[in-house]
Amino acid sequence: MKHFVALLACAASTLALADTAYKNVPPLLHKSIQAGGVTAAQFDGGVLRAQLGKSEVSELVYGTFIFHNICAKEWYEPQQFARLGLSRVELLNAAGNQGFAFDARGDVCTEMGKMGKNFRSFIGQHTVACTASGCPAQR
Repeated sequence: MKHFVALLACAASTLALADTAYKNVPPLLHKSIQAGGVTAAQFDGGVLRAQLGKSEVSELVYGTFIFHNICAKEWYEPQQFARLGLSRVELLNAAGNQGFAFDARGDVCTEMGKMGKNFRSFIGQHTVACTASGCPAQR
């Protein structure tokens, strides 16, 4: 029994530590981005900055993340998503010096969810590349 209690305490403290890497992330996005492999995230002023535990963020990983972990939340829970005020999603590598930023303003996710849209090219139209100097403003 003592081992079980010790194991339970260890697991609880590990969960508490893992959660501190997510600062101000709304509950609607918390579980979704965690499932996407994000190791740290911060939500501030409508901007979600997330980091993966990878040395490089490929366009495929980024596009999949935007489609399944961000925009899908809007398709399934539109009212709650609208209340977030999400305007931008930055997905960066572990070092924070490479990645991509997605312009999520307006009805971008809604538009992408319409039938017949090629999600890769659509995401590309609303994306800028991020480097060590940061993520430039959206076009």
